[in-house]
Amino acid sequence: MSIETTLPPSVLKKIDIQFGKDVADLEKILPLARQLHKESIFSDMPFDQPQLEKVVNHLKDETGYHGAVYVEYEGEAVAFACFYFAPMLSSKKTWVTVMHTVYIRSDIRSTEIGSYVWQRIMLAVRGWSAPRGSKGIMFNVVSGVAIQETDMVLRANGATHLGGNYFMRL
Repeated sequence: MSIETTLPPSVLKKIDIQFGKDVADLEKILPLARQLHKESIFSDMPFDQPQLEKVVNHLKDETGYHGAVYVEYEGEAVAFACFYFAPMLSSKKTWVTVMHTVYIRSDIRSTEIGSYVWQRIMLAVRGWSAPRGSKGIMFNVVSGVAIQETDMVLRANGATHLGGNYFMRL
C-alpha cells in the first residue's frame, strides 16, 4: 500500500504516528474515546471509563494478539485505532485482523490531513497483520458515525461490503 498525499513536508512533520503497545495509554486515548462516544448513536448511554481501561489493558498485554495506533497533529490527539488478531468464526485455521475501533477526530476526518492519517493507520495495521498470517482486515462499523463516508473510504481501499451491523433499542 502506497500513501498518496499532496501535503507539504512542513505539514507532514507535524503529524506524529505512534504504533505498538506503548501507545495504549489511557490518558492519550480517553479524550478521543469520549469524543467518539459523544458522536456515536450510543451518546445517550453512559460512557464507561472502566470498560475503556479494560480495552487499554488488553492492548498493553504482551500476547501479540492486540495492536494500537495513536496519532497526534501539532501535538494534539487526532486519531486512534485498536485491533486484534483472531480466528474466523467459521474456521480456527483462518485468522484475520479485526478492527475494534478506528477514530479520526471529526474536524480533520474529511480533510487531506485526515486522509493521510487514515492511510498511515492502515499501513501500520497491514504491517502488523501480514507477519501474523492474517488473511484480511475485518471492519465492524458500529458507532453510527459518518456511515456513508466510512463506506466510501473502505470500498475505495478495497474492502468488500458484507452487509452491515444493525442496532435495535430495547
